Amino acid sequence: MDGYKRPFRGSKIYVRKKDEEDDTLVNLYKESEFAKENVEDDEGEELEPPVSPNIKPAKVKNKELSDPDDTSSSDIDDFINDSEQIDEEDVPVKKSAKKERKKERQRAKRERSIKSAITKIIVCVIVLAIVVAAGLWFFKPSFISNTLEELTQKDAVADEVYYSPLTGLESKDKNIATAAATCIMIENSTEARPQSGLNAAGVVYEAVAEGGITRFMAIYKGELPAWVGPIRSARQTFVHLARPYNCGYVHVGGATNAINTLHSSGYRDLDGGWVEGQYVFRTSDRWAPHNVYSDASHLKEWSNNKGFRESKFNGFKRVKPDTAVEPEKRNATDISIIMSGDNSYNAGWKYDANTNRYGRIHLYGGRHTERDKNNKQTWIVSDVVIAMKTSTVARSSEPKYYDHTTTGSGEAYIFQNGVVQKATWRRANVTDELKFYNSENNEIELNRGHTWISIYSNTAGGRVSWK
Repeated sequence: MDGYKRPFRGSKIYVRKKDEEDDTLVNLYKESEFAKENVEDDEGEELEPPVSPNIKPAKVKNKELSDPDDTSSSDIDDFINDSEQIDEEDVPVKKSAKKERKKERQRAKRERSIKSAITKIIVCVIVLAIVVAAGLWFFKPSFISNTLEELTQKDAVADEVYYSPLTGLESKDKNIATAAATCIMIENSTEARPQSGLNAAGVVYEAVAEGGITRFMAIYKGELPAWVGPIRSARQTFVHLARPYNCGYVHVGGATNAINTLHSSGYRDLDGGWVEGQYVFRTSDRWAPHNVYSDASHLKEWSNNKGFRESKFNGFKRVKPDTAVEPEKRNATDISIIMSGDNSYNAGWKYDANTNRYGRIHLYGGRHTERDKNNKQTWIVSDVVIAMKTSTVARSSEPKYYDHTTTGSGEAYIFQNGVVQKATWRRANVTDELKFYNSENNEIELNRGHTWISIYSNTAGGRVSWK
């Protein structure tokens, strides 16, 4: 064929003439054996045309080729060097760039795979959690339901406040309104002093029992005294006062009319004379009958065994103590209550502004104290002191003795915050609760806390005074 020679391993190399187009080299490459190999990379992209290792670039002066017959090997070399053939120095650069792009695509692919795997894991975990929660809610295992109920109850308890109907004080016992009440007869003869358990009571009633000797009935609700006594016999005055409290009435024997009343309907009789050594005990530090005692655990067991587990009543109307009373308005800081012809059983009360309470004293002199089981003595105190005037009636079975009438109405004096207030007490019958009213016929609010009510009558010159 005219116009070409085969200087290189049978490859066809055309020599461009002056009048040929600039794409001559491209056409030559397409007809070469390299193009026939049609090599592609991993991504399907066509590789750049390789440069023959036999072609050695050389720098020559521009030389015009006029006649293809006169071409020589050097002429072809010059032609190739002058052509737009790819420089060997560009090949590794392009290959490196392609490798970088490939690596970049592979990295991106790996990242997408990782993200996809993480997403799938998260979705699986969420679905599993929903399934487990739904299963637990549907089947409600007992330990979970109990825990939820306990937490709910604790939250509810944290927001609620409980008050004792006996004292008006806050209580930790959510069942304080229905907790069992216990009324205990406590002796006040000189041989019985100091007594035990009086400060632990919510309300204490005091009245002459016989022979000018006064006696106490201490009332508890919920918590019982750690040590209480000496426990003595029942009297009709106290049996009638105990009735609306629906309490277990603790005593050792009693007057005939009192025992008969306790055995009637509506009373809860707890006679220690029948359970001595089981629920009540005699101490060795005093002579009988001034040595009968009991404690909280035995009293509770005794009451429960008798079925006395609940007591419901309204109690006195209570209010937060007014500690802001100006000193000059405190007109009753020293009280005297005469209940007996024997001054050993008449009581006085001294007001303490620091505690806003009254401390009990014997009118013949000295503080009236109580003792615990370890013989530690404490002054008997009260938040409210009430002097209540009643009439008396002789016992039909024992004419030389009398009982106080606690139904109907009468005058009373209420001492609290260092101030005295005249009142009227009312009670239609023995099943009604005792209430106190002011001159406007409104129920008087008593300070929250311990209340002591001393009953006196015109018999034996009963009276009350203060300063």
